Amino acid sequence: MKNLLELEKQKKLLVESFGLFMEKQEKLTPIAARIFATLLIDKENGLTFEELVLFLEASKSTISTNLKTLRNAEMISYHTKPGDRKKYFTLSPVGFLARIRENLKMYKTEQELLKEVRDYKVLVNKNFKEDKYTIDHDTPYLDFLTNTISQLEQLHSNIESKCSLLSVKNT
Repeated sequence: MKNLLELEKQKKLLVESFGLFMEKQEKLTPIAARIFATLLIDKENGLTFEELVLFLEASKSTISTNLKTLRNAEMISYHTKPGDRKKYFTLSPVGFLARIRENLKMYKTEQELLKEVRDYKVLVNKNFKEDKYTIDHDTPYLDFLTNTISQLEQLHSNIESKCSLLSVKNT
């Protein structure tokens, strides 16, 4: 069984790896990406400002600035607990919805463009005695896009429903 120091070291490596991914994927600053990654791991209860400063070994002003950036982008939110003045930062479901919508938009655009390319190839083939273009090799990727879009739409709907239930519950 691993001791606490080994687990903490493994968590830091995970935060670093996921943080690097988020830097590139979401165009975040290095510390904002690591805040996001840390909150992803500790999403059940959230983390306080002080816990983030301590874990990420960054200055208070750096953490504060990047928390504000992530909140403005609706990637994180915070809650308080009765009798406790501290803010507990967590990932925002609204941020996940925005990411899903953005991916949906990208995949749908690509799907439409590929369909236009396929239609063009079909049209050209009709105007020549022999087929100038092969059409079948586009089908597997179009199927992939169709399935991915369907899955993302379903995921979006599920998360949106859960968010609606939470907002009703919290009012």
